Amino acid sequence: MRKLVVFTFDYELFLGDRSGPLDGCLLEPTRRLLQLFGEFGFKAVFFVDTVYLMRLQELARQHPAAATDWMKIREQLKTMAGEGHYLFPHVHPHWLDAVYLPEENQWSLKDLRYYRFSALDTEQQRDLFSRSVVLIREVVGEEQIIDGYRAGGWSIQPFGDFRPLFLKYGITQEWSVIPGKYHFSDAQQYDFRTAPAGRPVYRFDEDPCLQAENGPFTEWTISTLALSRFEKWLDFKVNGFIHRFIRKRAFKGSTVSSTMEKEGDVLAAPGQIRGIASFEGLNAFTLIKYLGLIRRASYFQFISHPKLITDLEFNMVRRLFRALRKMGGVGTDHRQMPS
Repeated sequence: MRKLVVFTFDYELFLGDRSGPLDGCLLEPTRRLLQLFGEFGFKAVFFVDTVYLMRLQELARQHPAAATDWMKIREQLKTMAGEGHYLFPHVHPHWLDAVYLPEENQWSLKDLRYYRFSALDTEQQRDLFSRSVVLIREVVGEEQIIDGYRAGGWSIQPFGDFRPLFLKYGITQEWSVIPGKYHFSDAQQYDFRTAPAGRPVYRFDEDPCLQAENGPFTEWTISTLALSRFEKWLDFKVNGFIHRFIRKRAFKGSTVSSTMEKEGDVLAAPGQIRGIASFEGLNAFTLIKYLGLIRRASYFQFISHPKLITDLEFNMVRRLFRALRKMGGVGTDHRQMPS
């Protein structure tokens, strides 16, 4: 059976009190990823944090450092598209309230009022979505179809806010759903408890959790890794060993601090913990678990963030890619596989 293993990335800085420097948090780790993908001939999907780029463009007129950052990002996005990777919008509206720190050439994002797309009024939603699609299209050119989207914070609900925009701008591929999981905080809100558990790729219409055979949109769900409590403890010990004996890169930014209301996972068996499939935290133990899942599946999706991938995890990604190439029959281009 031919397998599809999709590698998706949220191309963004840290979204919190400190954004971190552009080169260390975004450009350099993405460059390393592109090198790996080129070496193995694999394809990736990058969801670009477009509102950050809009703000950067605005400040470029008066701050030379911001202008330089915009040019660097623009060149990297062109390189990504030129190497056959896919670039789609990823809207984090709270960049509208981000404060630029010119002395550090970084940002502070403390205000969460616009973290969810649904917090915007209709005119703001239309404006940001339109500008997001246009921005990516202007960078990568008309030859690449911009038909995919991932919601900031996976907050694709209520989908009624997105549906008319999807139809207007030709967005037919949605990439936010993690079946079984739900999360409510003052930052994120999503509820995927009713998403089809046995159909990782499906069509839908008015609800991304409700399958509709003739729906205009396709949902590409995010895969998970289920661990028993003992396996989770073992993974914790492996990572603890790594922290003790291998120097890891310190993160240069900080994430959003939010107040949790409730969260859960209806597909986790008793005594089991399901985490999203990601390069972050990848080690020898989880690599074996991922490969076992991929061997038994026809579809698997990783979601990762370049800013969070450490040197050790880059080495583990190389081992993962080698194993996938030896496995045979593995495709990484979602456009080449039936949905």
